[in-house]
Amino acid sequence: MPDSILSFMSRFNTIIIGAGPIGIETASALQKAGLKTCIVEAGPIGATIASQFPPDTRFFSSPDRLAIAGIAIPTRGQEKPTREEYLAYLRSVVATHELDVRTFHEVQRIERAEDCHRVEMHMRSGQLTTLEATNIVIATGGTGKVRTLDIPGEQLPHASHDLGDPHQYHGRRVLVVGGRNSACEAALRCWRAGAEVHLSYRGSDLHERVKYWIRPELAALIEEGHVHAHFNTNLVEITPGTAMLQCIDTNTSIELVVDDILLLIGYEHDSALLRNVGVTILPGQGRPEYNEETMQTNVPGVYVAGTATAGTQERFQVFIENCHVHAHRIAAAITGSSPPTDPGERQLEEN
Repeated sequence: MPDSILSFMSRFNTIIIGAGPIGIETASALQKAGLKTCIVEAGPIGATIASQFPPDTRFFSSPDRLAIAGIAIPTRGQEKPTREEYLAYLRSVVATHELDVRTFHEVQRIERAEDCHRVEMHMRSGQLTTLEATNIVIATGGTGKVRTLDIPGEQLPHASHDLGDPHQYHGRRVLVVGGRNSACEAALRCWRAGAEVHLSYRGSDLHERVKYWIRPELAALIEEGHVHAHFNTNLVEITPGTAMLQCIDTNTSIELVVDDILLLIGYEHDSALLRNVGVTILPGQGRPEYNEETMQTNVPGVYVAGTATAGTQERFQVFIENCHVHAHRIAAAITGSSPPTDPGERQLEEN
């Protein structure tokens, strides 16, 4: 095949990095505007949801607020969608709109050529491939890296930063580290699966913003002695069979015999790709510099969308349901049309 044809086939108006909800919604808006668009994703569609959410996790937001690209989310009993329902929904949006999504394409670097950006990626097979685009949209989310404690033993195989399927913890002694939503839900689900559960948290009680359907039940289990809570403690060392806690108030130590340790202390924004392409990361905020009207960064032709705009969030204020407008701002900026001034209510497409 002639090189000119190969170049045309791998050249796009826009490449979107990240096949999460907002990346998919942005691709739909650009494709609707007649622009040749491709999404590349290091994992599967909805990778963050697929990898970081345990099975059957239910979203906090309602279906209408999570819906994208003009397609409603049909859920059983009109409940908030589960992880599995939402992943199936994202697949259906991609299929319905016939979006070009290339999963398991991990971006290694982005280079600026004379008239385009070159995106170099490793495929899951190990092959190296390159695509070109006039514009780049980075929609990689805000939880690309796990937080670490940097303590001895943190890399041991029985220490994990993800819950996974709670079934695996039946009959095992599990230490959950953390006191917010992920940790509290993990403690509850491990106990339900038949584990002996210990919870270590540096606070004096479960965090006040733990989901309202989780906090009271876990608090009751702690009060009744079913879940062993160690408040005001820090995990300071992990060995193959034990976990060492240090009491913050008394500076004394507690040694726990455990089989598994779940370090559910949150995630951080991974700004490496943004820095690679030259985007300014604002000091002290960890978020990229961008124009809120167009979503374009300080690098011409490079845009940012979704929760990647917020950097690492200590208290989540930017999430799926208030990022829908990003897709339309980017589409307007690239096509030269008037940007939306107010996200307003999201209307589903009429049949």
